[in-house]
Amino acid sequence: MVELKQATKQYGQATVLKNITLSIDEPGIYCLLGRNGAGKTTFLKSIAGYQNITKGTIQVDGKTITTSTLDTGVSYIENFAKHFNLPVRILLCIASEVNPNYDYDFASEMMERFELDGKKKFHQLSLGMKTMVSTIICLASNKSVVLLDEPVLGFDAIMRVEFYDMLTESFQKHPRIIIVSTHIIEEIAKTIQKLIIIDKGSVRFFDTLQSVETKAFSISGL
Repeated sequence: MVELKQATKQYGQATVLKNITLSIDEPGIYCLLGRNGAGKTTFLKSIAGYQNITKGTIQVDGKTITTSTLDTGVSYIENFAKHFNLPVRILLCIASEVNPNYDYDFASEMMERFELDGKKKFHQLSLGMKTMVSTIICLASNKSVVLLDEPVLGFDAIMRVEFYDMLTESFQKHPRIIIVSTHIIEEIAKTIQKLIIIDKGSVRFFDTLQSVETKAFSISGL
């Protein structure tokens, strides 16, 4: 369960998250939708405990999340994540050694599916393949909450389709809360259970895609 109560984050005079109260209490794949600069990354980093909020509280499975929380129960990968410049296979092995719940079989299967060269070092990979390695490590962690920040950056059309299939398979194997940040809804629409829309630091919508139709209006004319 992820619960935010009046969560506010300020950088100097700028308020990036504004008094957000939100509860996600069921396993599912959730889409965090918003324009660039809407506050998506700050929202995810705060839940992951990568930074402290200015006011309010954030809890994951009843545990208050701050930068001093030792085990948040959250796996988070931001876009353009960096890793040690080691061969891909070794990176996956290291991830499994530091996390006893890590699903190494799933990680290996996904590495083969996406034709990742296990001998190639991380810095030698394309942007899309770097992102894929990070995403595989994150999903295989089996944490109760998984946060993916713009995970399809650098992916071509075929990789994006494969990614959404991988996301569904990972969830079916280990049901948990997965939040995927994006600013494009079309491709992920069939994969998600609910949609979170954030704009200017505030959550404007949290419900199923079907309910969007009842809350939308079309206006034409002069």
